[in-house]
Amino acid sequence: MKESAGAKTLGGEGLLSKEVETVMKKKTDRFEQELLHLAEQEKMIVPETVYRKVDDTLVSLSAGPIRKKMTWKKAVLLAAVLTAMCSVTVTAAVGALQRRMEAMNQKEIADYFVQIYTSKLGADNYNRPMKEEERNRMAQLRVSYEQEAVFPQKALTMLSSPDAYKGKGVGFYKETSTFFLPEKDMSDEELLQIIDFVHRRDYSLQVMKDKITESETSFLIEEITEDEGKEEKEKTGEEAVQRIPYTGNLPIRKIAAGQDCIYLTGKNSIHRMEIGSSDSERYFDDFENDTYVNAMYEDKKGNLYLAVNERIEEGGDVEKDGLAQGENAGNGSAGVVTIAGEKYRSALWILNRTKEVVRKIDLSSGQAQAYEGIGMVTQLVVDAQGYIYLRGTGIGDALLLVLDGQGDYVKRITSDLYDCHALGGLGVGRDGRIYTQIQDRDRMGIASVDLAEGALDEIYMDIVPEGTIMLDLIAPGSDTDFVFWGYDGIFTYDLGAESAVNILPAYEAPCDWEGVMYCALPDGRIVFADAAQYRQEGTEMQSIPEQICFYYVPGR
Repeated sequence: MKESAGAKTLGGEGLLSKEVETVMKKKTDRFEQELLHLAEQEKMIVPETVYRKVDDTLVSLSAGPIRKKMTWKKAVLLAAVLTAMCSVTVTAAVGALQRRMEAMNQKEIADYFVQIYTSKLGADNYNRPMKEEERNRMAQLRVSYEQEAVFPQKALTMLSSPDAYKGKGVGFYKETSTFFLPEKDMSDEELLQIIDFVHRRDYSLQVMKDKITESETSFLIEEITEDEGKEEKEKTGEEAVQRIPYTGNLPIRKIAAGQDCIYLTGKNSIHRMEIGSSDSERYFDDFENDTYVNAMYEDKKGNLYLAVNERIEEGGDVEKDGLAQGENAGNGSAGVVTIAGEKYRSALWILNRTKEVVRKIDLSSGQAQAYEGIGMVTQLVVDAQGYIYLRGTGIGDALLLVLDGQGDYVKRITSDLYDCHALGGLGVGRDGRIYTQIQDRDRMGIASVDLAEGALDEIYMDIVPEGTIMLDLIAPGSDTDFVFWGYDGIFTYDLGAESAVNILPAYEAPCDWEGVMYCALPDGRIVFADAAQYRQEGTEMQSIPEQICFYYVPGR
């Protein structure tokens, strides 16, 4: 379970030292992430005027040409939370609660800032799911805290390491924003300690915003520079994690596992990297127009399938057909998406082992109204018979769209009971069958696909705790049927088992979890590409190759 990561803060007078100012710039994305998680909790619909205000705010927060990537989802959520902060957060805390917040001294405020900006994760995490009864009591206690000044007697315990938690009371490990909860039901005092902690961060975030607005961003934080320049520490249980800094020159956007290598994509380019290598070499770049590769899959024959978006030339066929016009042109429903102000159409390319393009399949227009026209493919796999399974925008209420090796329409996979997220996992199991992520509100699982019936076959539901966020990777593990990637960590699962096992909680990951790229190797290992630093290249944000690092994690 995840809750709002709360807020961060600072205070004080005078001018920022050069050292602290540099650190603050590097940590700007942490500020954005916390705003986002506040917004996710509110689930607001934002008027268009707010977006223009957010643009101005982002400019003030992002200093210099180098920054972390800001996705469209982040921008929407950021707009929502800025609205909430301006209209709700400040006025909600009144009377005794307001006095409690204002009583924090400069060091306390700085401590919250350090906690947020040095955390590896962009959201709060928990060592166990919060129980339904605890959630209900917390909601009631939050009202008492805010409206009746019912405060905890003590502050929650700050942990020096995860191992420092001995199972009693509530503890917090700031490096990964993790709350450690006792196995028994939490007391009201313990719940209030969590509520108080989050409120203090929320208040601190508002102080942070006000200081930025007033150009009074001066503060003294000695802790913030303590870890700067130090080598990355290995965490408990990560002895087997292999860390390899990237020495290639490709601004990486996606990674995918091949049969014996890793494929990397950038704009107009695909690189190939040997497993365990630090460098990559150009594999294919024979694209006629600006092209983005969104998904890749290599079959056992060595054929490489590329789901791409190609820029539409002015006066091109799609524009002539009118598909790039109208209110739906930018959202993919008409087979066209807008990237960096330009229109792109979706296609599927198939390369053979000698890197020759043997087939180009236009996905931007539907075949016999079988589908609307795919704007962007988000997941792609191919089975042993050569059938191509796609997930993306423009396939209506189908879970998956299936084409044959020639690109002709075969089947739509549908379900009356379940749906799947656009980014939900799709993969080939150890048994050779196609499996897809499925969900029903907060419940999640996987299911095999029956191509003949155009439906789901065997269902494995509730295999991860309720409230788990996304299973975005489905692949065979090293000695288990499946390994999953999700926002809550890495899971393994054997068919028929009651539940999956979280073998690597997100808060124990060897690199930043927010925005990390990942794939599963044939031997079951998970590969992370940590590309947290970005810079502006024209109208686009590009990852900085020299800042990228690869991590190889056993999939068990």
